[in-house]
Amino acid sequence: TCSMSSFASRHKKGGIQWGIDTTDFEYYKLQDLYEKDGADTTYQLLGVFINSNKTEKELKEYGPSVVGILGDKLINLPGHMAEEVREIMNSEEDVEDIKAGNVWFKIRSYESHGKTCYSPDWLEEDEVAAIKDATKKEK
Repeated sequence: TCSMSSFASRHKKGGIQWGIDTTDFEYYKLQDLYEKDGADTTYQLLGVFINSNKTEKELKEYGPSVVGILGDKLINLPGHMAEEVREIMNSEEDVEDIKAGNVWFKIRSYESHGKTCYSPDWLEEDEVAAIKDATKKEK
């Protein structure tokens, strides 16, 4: 069954209500988490948003902030992910996957233009299922 979402729902403006109060959350860089937790740590993504609340100069220089919501913190995602995050926010299926707790990632480091960069590496469904199984067994 192919569910076609309406134009309005695909292009709705405004934030998605992720159901998480992020008021007291602190911002972290992927690099901070990578250095603290290591490359094998998995993180559950609970939401994403784009913060364009910057001065015109900042927006020109750095672009909007691309942000991920984790359990108790916000993470700055790479600026090159802005388009991907917009696509995620405009996809009902992606939003439902995130809200259902099915979106997990590890942090990958890579070299680009002589410096080390960090990016989320999305996990496949079977990897997510294994994490969920392991968490059930721990409880």
